[in-house]
Amino acid sequence: MGQEISKCVEDMTGAMDIDITEEANKEDGEVAAGYLFQRPSRSKLSGLKKAAGASRSMKKAWYVLRGWPDCTLTTYKDRSSPTPTGVIHLLKCDVKAKPAEDDKYHFQIHHSSHGSRHLFAENSHNMHRWITEITNVVEESSAMGGMEGNLKKRGGIRLHTWQSRWFMLMGSDLCWYEKPTDSFPRGEIILGPQVTAKACEKAVGGEKYVFEIIDEARHDFKRRREFACETSLDRKYWVEQIQKSIASQKKIANDQMKRSTSRSMTRSLEDSDGEGEDSRNEGDEDEEGWNLTKSINNIFRGSDNDMEDVMHFPEPKLGTMQKHSSYLVWQTKYFECKDGELKYWKSQDAYDKKKPESAVIRLSELLKGSPSKNPIDSANILLATDTDKVYSFKCKNEDDANAWLNNINEWQRFLNMKD
Repeated sequence: MGQEISKCVEDMTGAMDIDITEEANKEDGEVAAGYLFQRPSRSKLSGLKKAAGASRSMKKAWYVLRGWPDCTLTTYKDRSSPTPTGVIHLLKCDVKAKPAEDDKYHFQIHHSSHGSRHLFAENSHNMHRWITEITNVVEESSAMGGMEGNLKKRGGIRLHTWQSRWFMLMGSDLCWYEKPTDSFPRGEIILGPQVTAKACEKAVGGEKYVFEIIDEARHDFKRRREFACETSLDRKYWVEQIQKSIASQKKIANDQMKRSTSRSMTRSLEDSDGEGEDSRNEGDEDEEGWNLTKSINNIFRGSDNDMEDVMHFPEPKLGTMQKHSSYLVWQTKYFECKDGELKYWKSQDAYDKKKPESAVIRLSELLKGSPSKNPIDSANILLATDTDKVYSFKCKNEDDANAWLNNINEWQRFLNMKD
């Protein structure tokens, strides 16, 4: 009896000390985060003694739960590790509590194709919080139209061989894996405004129910990709869902372009009515500053007429965004948009110490309609370049995304004037 009371007090203390939702970094799209234990595989467990021996063999790791459109439970060695060691895809999963083992609170994540993953929490409260949060993410992914299943894609040398792969469609990302239990994808297509999808009228390479995806952002042999389904109904459903995602992306891109153009025209008219003449009549004290600004602008514009005098040299923008990595996780980077280029560094500290940037995106190389917003996440922006590269960045919120889009659009208009 005394041991049971002690265990209850321990559970209550642990519940008060740790809140998995408070541990989550909301700006990184995390829903919950915390340490969990994973039982070793059967092959490793078979050589261990029961009870105390099995308990000591459990592996502790840092788990991060992300909602739509990721819908994943990602494993890290510890909370400071930047690189994941594994990913559990939660679409169409079941989560339920299991009998406790070795003083750990046991729950199971099960998928009909992936199998089961058994995880253990330190106390009952955290176990139930994990079950609740994971269940919410699973339900959200189903409501938002997430899809998965086996398809064949044309791969191999020059895309002539049909290869069976496990596919997942989550928002604007179409990813494929060699098998359902893989953590990281073998390939990915971002369904941006430059992408089209349609069913093929004739059989292709011996496959009857084929559809194609064409990415106008690419200029290589992967510009056109072909995928085969088992039935005509399966093909119809996949094509419809992919087309919905593309249509949403195009609408958001068009709306963003209209709003940005309207704001730019309004701002230019206001400036031409007031600031242009006023600033030139401020007196000798400001004459030098005006001439300097005018000279800098004319160097870039290559012209000296009155219309271009009212157009602004865009302001540089600095700040953090998250970059979608090849691991399908978001990694925080520090960005600078300046002089027609978008650069990013590993951290603000790296930027402050004037270390070399991690990458440079030339805004003059962006395709028409880019940048644009992700139709699923209003805080997520996409950039497609004419060098066959598509970038996905997540901002702090929708207002922050709008600020970055406006700044990039201003630089694009400025570069077009310069040309």
